[in-house]
Amino acid sequence: MVDVGIMYALITAVCWGSISVVSHKIGGNSQNQILGESYGILLFALLYYFVVQPTIDLQTTLVGIASGLFYCWGQNQQFRGLEEIGVSMGMPISTASQLIITTLAGAIVFGEWTNGRDYLFGLSALVILIVGAIFTSVKEKKQEPSVTVTPAKRQVVGIVAVLLSGVGISLYSIVNKAFSPDPAALLLPQAVGVMIEGFAAASSQPARKMNSRFTYYNVILGLLWGLGNLFYSQAIQLGGLAISFSLSQMGVVISTLGGILILREHKTHKELVYTLFGCALIIAGGILLGVMQA
Repeated sequence: MVDVGIMYALITAVCWGSISVVSHKIGGNSQNQILGESYGILLFALLYYFVVQPTIDLQTTLVGIASGLFYCWGQNQQFRGLEEIGVSMGMPISTASQLIITTLAGAIVFGEWTNGRDYLFGLSALVILIVGAIFTSVKEKKQEPSVTVTPAKRQVVGIVAVLLSGVGISLYSIVNKAFSPDPAALLLPQAVGVMIEGFAAASSQPARKMNSRFTYYNVILGLLWGLGNLFYSQAIQLGGLAISFSLSQMGVVISTLGGILILREHKTHKELVYTLFGCALIIAGGILLGVMQA
């Protein structure tokens, strides 16, 4: 059962790891991206509902709306942060924060760590994740006297936003685990929660701007998320929160390398070395958590 759960989690990693790269390739601002993704999630959920026709009770509805609100808020923060610091820097930090929060919740709240060995390896993995996130955020100091402090301010804003995204997306996972609803019945209520937050996030923008082609092109983000979410929900049920979430976040490899190779985000040689080393640490920490729980 765990092997199937691991496979589902890795499929999730591919789907979710592609979202940040695809969104930046399509273009538009963070409001276009989050609203377009919300449309895509609702479309996917409606199609899935009419095919499967699951029974949705009141508890599943409330849990789904709550988790959808948390996810969309976190994803919006992630898009905002990536606008400031880029995909190759922002996604490893967001991934590390999600791993730390969700793993601690799985260990402390849900009792997935049961002995001293679990805590020893688990806490070691969390330290590795934190160090990895620090390495990915290293920026080489510029020597030119004309450089202003604006890039440094943008970096701080971006890092805070991606850290907040970790809180929101982690709460999405924790709420689902706490109530363990039927994954098939959960998807449509989640889409409703996502749409509520998506409209709220885009409400500050003129309607003309939100109806641009960038919003509708970004519908593909929601389809990627919906597919990954189906496999992720099954992975949690089969393998537990800690192992499922840690392995699903291995999509950081796709997003980081995609930011550098596909989006052509500039990095000095030193920054590139630090970023790749930081990603390697995050992957190592995530694998250690997964192996420990398996």
